[in-house]
Amino acid sequence: MRRKDQQLAFDLREHGGKRTGAGRKPKNAEPGMPHRQRSKKKRGEPLHITVRLADGLPSLRRGGAATLVLAALSASSDRHGMRIVHYSIQRDHRHMLVDADDRECVARGMNALLSPLARALNKLWGRRGKVFPERYHDEVISTPTQARNALRYVLQNGKKHGVVPPSAFDLCSSAPVFDGWKERPSIASIPTAPVVAAGAPASTWLLATGWRRHGLLDIHELPIAEHAGRPRANVAESRRRATSR
Repeated sequence: MRRKDQQLAFDLREHGGKRTGAGRKPKNAEPGMPHRQRSKKKRGEPLHITVRLADGLPSLRRGGAATLVLAALSASSDRHGMRIVHYSIQRDHRHMLVDADDRECVARGMNALLSPLARALNKLWGRRGKVFPERYHDEVISTPTQARNALRYVLQNGKKHGVVPPSAFDLCSSAPVFDGWKERPSIASIPTAPVVAAGAPASTWLLATGWRRHGLLDIHELPIAEHAGRPRANVAESRRRATSR
């Protein structure tokens, strides 16, 4: 028996806090978009949205996949308070410039776009599983400079990835229906591609007219920013990174 003045020794261990390696693991080989709180958005501010495809899937720019994506964009161009004004479809990701009153409208609109599109692509590819495993990334556009950079980045994204000739429109984008070019290329220079899906008219001043303060876009201009709000000062470095991807 223990004496009354004898104290028991307990192995007191600390509990709580983040364990090493805890949390949901990324579904792709590389970590996707960070799950941090989204930045605040005012009513008159458009968004630059990027959606990435799961690893190992066929290209979104080829055949039936491109047709399905264009059809989905056309059907969802103005739903649930979100308007898709411009877009660009690349092999494993998609860029969009959208107008929306608030983030709730964006969330509903993106769900209405991505859910049926994922089912349609899985049916086309004869598979099951996630098509867009990570949540979409968005960046708030708040100035005319950002708006012009975003338009340039999205509409000319195919040239950044080397899949569109320098003097041509990318028909897997809304570039052919964009009315802000300095000069339009000849019809002969436009490559054969699926029918272009027209976006909804811009409802924000920034995407409608504000960006024009800094001049119309040239068909030979290349993207100079990773995203709409962070332009790079070193254009040569930007082009080197673009050609290396």
